[in-house]
Amino acid sequence: MKAVVYKGPENLALEEREVPEPAPGEVLIETKAVGICGSDVSIYYGNFKKIEPPLTIGHEGGGVVRELGEGVDWPKEGTRVAVSPLDYCGKCEYCIDARYSLCENLKTIGMIEREGEYAEYFVAPARNCHVIPESLEWRQAALIDTLAGPVATIERRNIPVNSGVAVFGAGPAGLFFARLAKLKGAGEVYLMGHNDDRLELGRSYGADRIINTHDTDPVETILEFTNGKGTETVIEAAGSEQASSQGLSSLAKGGTMMVYGIVESGPVAVSMEDIALDEYELFGIADNTHGYNQAIELIGAGEVEVEPLITHQFSLSELPDAFSRHLMRDKKEGYIKGVVEL
Repeated sequence: MKAVVYKGPENLALEEREVPEPAPGEVLIETKAVGICGSDVSIYYGNFKKIEPPLTIGHEGGGVVRELGEGVDWPKEGTRVAVSPLDYCGKCEYCIDARYSLCENLKTIGMIEREGEYAEYFVAPARNCHVIPESLEWRQAALIDTLAGPVATIERRNIPVNSGVAVFGAGPAGLFFARLAKLKGAGEVYLMGHNDDRLELGRSYGADRIINTHDTDPVETILEFTNGKGTETVIEAAGSEQASSQGLSSLAKGGTMMVYGIVESGPVAVSMEDIALDEYELFGIADNTHGYNQAIELIGAGEVEVEPLITHQFSLSELPDAFSRHLMRDKKEGYIKGVVEL
């Protein structure tokens, strides 16, 4: 089979590999579509340190179950599935508490000690499979993982009805956060970013006010429109030091800041005094497992549109070149989200 293998920083190769055999508790899946995640871009440039090359990457995909490993009676062969990528042990204290991303023995498809989905076939734990309806196109299914993270985040801390929400980051996750906030009954939703096209798209995802942070100070603007109060919820989905700092400064007293973006540049300075005296609540989340089924339902019901985000489509053979041209990193050609279809 063909597979796209990460061999080191800025080195992806299309290779011929053996079709893997499913181990006990696993299934073999014929890949149909895989979303290109921002973490794949981080891997490509050598910024994700937990990966050990060579490794087939890709983890936002799905396909058709073709073979069952020993002890598996579900899903049946021929089932259409999306696959959540976290391979957790199920035995440690974190797994018992259903906090799978904190598993002491965690492996992750396409990232940590497990071959990924940029391949014609891949294996995955049967428990990670989520059935997707026939009505969902494969390219749509490739964004289930992208939506599942925001869904799981919002479900951890519900958004008060008619409250203000500030979303920093106008990428796919940020746009999904804006839409989910509106579905939860939020009042004014502010969307921050620095790409005008993405910000304009944000209006269709529920953003009431869009702010280009290259031109406008988002903190001043949010405080102005909230009479100096700030928003009850801030969602950091940009993964930048500046957005993290601005987000905290935009938060109303007693508010909640959801930290979803990963800042790769290093530690972010925060005022512990402000956190204590203004009773801010900050929490991070890295586990999207609990959001998968709801994400499938939302896309299937048309509650969250994914098609407007899919700007590029690739075959496996085209993928290494797309990375080498820095298409995804530099957001060339109006890039928002890419999908690999097989």
